[in-house]
Amino acid sequence: MKTQLTASESAKLIELGVSPGKANGLWLPGTDAIIPFALADILDILPKEVKRSNYNSYTFSIVADNHYWNVEYRYWRGDYAENDTLALFESEELIDALYSLLLWCLEKGYVK
Repeated sequence: MKTQLTASESAKLIELGVSPGKANGLWLPGTDAIIPFALADILDILPKEVKRSNYNSYTFSIVADNHYWNVEYRYWRGDYAENDTLALFESEELIDALYSLLLWCLEKGYVK
């Protein structure tokens, strides 16, 4: 199981405005100076809900579906029989799906 981002993925988050101080991963001595973001770091950075201008509130969820992880923001209505999906990313590795969702949040301005 992959538990931290690569140096280039971590650099992309920093480029998009995430503080390097939020990264708690560890590099072995003699490698790149960028400290990688770990799975727990991404979970801490992602908003637990996203509010849109039309006042809908989308909540964050993680679902294991066979060999894939689905991460998304979803708005539930009524008796939870209906829902709207605002964003959905899937991957074999949970951290890769979370990374894609975090990139989306940064590009849409949901993470400051």
